[in-house]
Amino acid sequence: MDDMLKVENLSIAFRTDEGLIAPVQGVSFSVQKGKTLGLVGESGSGKSISTKALMRLLPGTAILGEDTKMTYRAKNGEIIDIEKLAPNSRKTRHLRGGEIGMIFQEPMASFSPVYTVGNQMMEAIRLHRDMNKKEAREFAIEMLDKVGISNPAQRIDQYAHEMSGGMRQRAMIALTLSAGPQLLIADEPTTALDVTIQAQVLELMSDLQRDLGMGMIFITHDLGVIAQIADEVAVMYLGTIVERGPTRDIIRDPKHPYTQGLLEAIPKLDSLTHRLSPVPGDIPSPHARPTGCPFHTRCTRKIEGVCDVKAPTEVDLGEGHAVACFLHADEGRHVA
Repeated sequence: MDDMLKVENLSIAFRTDEGLIAPVQGVSFSVQKGKTLGLVGESGSGKSISTKALMRLLPGTAILGEDTKMTYRAKNGEIIDIEKLAPNSRKTRHLRGGEIGMIFQEPMASFSPVYTVGNQMMEAIRLHRDMNKKEAREFAIEMLDKVGISNPAQRIDQYAHEMSGGMRQRAMIALTLSAGPQLLIADEPTTALDVTIQAQVLELMSDLQRDLGMGMIFITHDLGVIAQIADEVAVMYLGTIVERGPTRDIIRDPKHPYTQGLLEAIPKLDSLTHRLSPVPGDIPSPHARPTGCPFHTRCTRKIEGVCDVKAPTEVDLGEGHAVACFLHADEGRHVA
């Protein structure tokens, strides 16, 4: 297996008072060492839930599909079947942080307000690395310096609320990388930041990934951000992947109407008179999942009697580009 991570037919359901709901259905993707996969889609598409399944962080009401397979190659070469791990086992705790790290959208929700940033970093370092307290502190200062925080020897003793938004996000990155993961999941890490700081954080993450040789899954709703950082893109809608392929191909020649709609909603600096064209309507609730293609209720190019009746199978367009859409059914070969 050349992939560091391979996810096949990931399906997630939740037990609720109203019965089972399935926000993720049949999602497949892979990540290679040193490469970035971008997961793109509106809120409610299933991006975060899918990656939390990789960390075994789903609540007790969650049920993985019987055909779900999540295979991860650890740093020591061991092949781990993530779906078989008990959520609170020792192996799972090592996987979280030591093998797969996660950066969240809002650092204040991740840092404890009653401990300094340094204390929390040192705890993670000592948990996953063979270091004493003094060595852990020195390493934490080194990591804060690596992510561009000035005066790291003083900042290490500050609390998260004493830092600015951009600095907290950098500290969150330092905390996550302190444990030495080889796969990084970044869940909309720049959404809460202004544009200038956002660009700095994206550049920082790209540099760190290149220096450390990590694989990365970058979650966002913004294809403009994906264009800057991802090697491959998987576009998600209502718990399914509707289009995937190399970033350059997706940006230049999107095939699915939803991907086209997301790109049309991005402001264009070279055409200031260009009117933004939002995707019409709202994403349906998983409780009221439409029949047929999940996007047909909002699609301006739907084929009546087809798109609203059955779900499209994925069509391979070549060069790693694939789309699940009846408009392209005759352009390539179908993938089961």
